Amino acid sequence: MRTLRTTARVIGIALLAAVMSAPGSRVAADAAIDPEVLVAREAAWRAFYDGDVKTLGEVLPEDFIGINMNDSPFTNRAKVLDASRAFRERGGRLVSLTFPETQAQRYGDVVVLYGRFEVVFHTGSAERTMRGRLTEMFVRRDGKWLHPGWHLDLTAAPAPSKP
Repeated sequence: MRTLRTTARVIGIALLAAVMSAPGSRVAADAAIDPEVLVAREAAWRAFYDGDVKTLGEVLPEDFIGINMNDSPFTNRAKVLDASRAFRERGGRLVSLTFPETQAQRYGDVVVLYGRFEVVFHTGSAERTMRGRLTEMFVRRDGKWLHPGWHLDLTAAPAPSKP
């Protein structure tokens, strides 16, 4: 009986190791991030600040859910598209966008990005800088990476940039 239990444990550990190392199912925080995911992320952020609701709408699926900065309520695709349009209509424009730190976990056709962002934008007569942390989800559907959700928070409130 003891030999049977030991054999079952060894087989169980071997199976677990095989599943964890199988392509597409491995958590890969230290592995290279799929460049297509990074392109999709960059496209979504730039489309938002450019007021490009067509491109943004193609990246955000109908079932999008976002947790925005500060204590604002959850958002959905329609609200994000409206906010993008309004930012641009008020004369807002993107000055710079960087992601100084990014790590990822991939589970088949799902990628979760964890990182930091810095956005410099111009509104009215002032340039503002926002720095924060992000968790972003991407899912591959029909050969294309979509962005069904995010959670953003600020590590520094928007403040005028120094000249």
